[in-house]
Amino acid sequence: MLKSLLSYNPIGKTFFSFEQSEQDDHTTILGMEVLQKKDELDVIQNFIVHDITAIAVITKTAVKANLIITDSNVLTKEVFVTASDQEVLSEAYPNLNLDDFYYQILKTTTRSFVAVCRKAYVDTVITQYKKANISITTIDLGILKTTALLSYISDAEVMTYTSVITLDTNEVIAIGVNHGDTQNYTIDTITIPSTHTLPFAAILDTVTNQTRISGNIEDKNLELKHQYKESQFFKKTLQYSVTFLLISLLINFFIFNSKYKSWQGLQEEQQIYTTQKERIKKQQFIVSTKEAIVTSIVHTGFSRSSFYVDQIIQSQPETVLLTTFIYQPVTKTMRNDKPISFKKNTITITGDSTDKLSFTTWLNRIESLEYVQGVTIINYGLSTKNTADFEIAINLIDDTEK
Repeated sequence: MLKSLLSYNPIGKTFFSFEQSEQDDHTTILGMEVLQKKDELDVIQNFIVHDITAIAVITKTAVKANLIITDSNVLTKEVFVTASDQEVLSEAYPNLNLDDFYYQILKTTTRSFVAVCRKAYVDTVITQYKKANISITTIDLGILKTTALLSYISDAEVMTYTSVITLDTNEVIAIGVNHGDTQNYTIDTITIPSTHTLPFAAILDTVTNQTRISGNIEDKNLELKHQYKESQFFKKTLQYSVTFLLISLLINFFIFNSKYKSWQGLQEEQQIYTTQKERIKKQQFIVSTKEAIVTSIVHTGFSRSSFYVDQIIQSQPETVLLTTFIYQPVTKTMRNDKPISFKKNTITITGDSTDKLSFTTWLNRIESLEYVQGVTIINYGLSTKNTADFEIAINLIDDTEK
């Protein structure tokens, strides 16, 4: 039966329930953790502590829980009235101020059991649990919630940590004091010690919602559940917001990274283009400079070189054969990164001579020309028996000095 009832209203996977009682004027808290697994309830642990802060060590994380208060701050009274709540309260506590007290009423066929507690005390206890990271979502007073177990226990008496409940035809007919007696109860395959029947009953009622207990504390319970839902909604909203923000930042990072890489690629391409452009400009400058030099040489030297060739060849004897005639020869090998260097106002001539006397006479004639500053024999040597190779340099007068 218990398994079938679990399908009615499951509201979670893990349940915590605490009975706050006392022993020898010292607080005693009886706790229980129950796990709903598929359609079954499994008791994970039972524990007894004497301080609310000790619960946090056991639960380890923030939890929600049912709380049953059975200490001396809760008064329970039996009256033989089963009419309205107001009539039952008037019979049990005629002068009870409902602005200051919470109450719960369990009605049977012949009588009612009323449990009351000051609101200020209940609120203080809730605050203490909240400080221990425990959200109380349901408050019950006294041992009335034990009736959630009556359908599963056939004994004539049911014990709790503080009380002994006498039953008749599955109804409560008396509530007495438990002087330390204990007993184990088996519900299906679950074994519940009598010290923890109330915490288990509160969890079972949360799942099945079968007890018929009334009272103004239900308004407080609705408020507590609403506060818990709001806190969970805020927590989840915050988590979702943070997750969304992180995902957005991650997406933006990937987009930025992609754009940055594209921009970086464009920058590199631009740098390559700029470098190539600068190289091209540099090459163009070198080429234009050399073109200007060549043009200058051509323009300024072409007519002169023609004149010099004509004058020198006219005086050339038949015994002299010219091989080269270079006006303003280049002095160094031409390089792209170096300016053209040439020997200004100089003519170099190479050739062969078969008569040394005629060669000497020819040099004297050249040296006597008005535009010649001097003639230098660079090389003269016999290549065959009757022929000599020669190389001469003719230094011309710089007409810029005139």
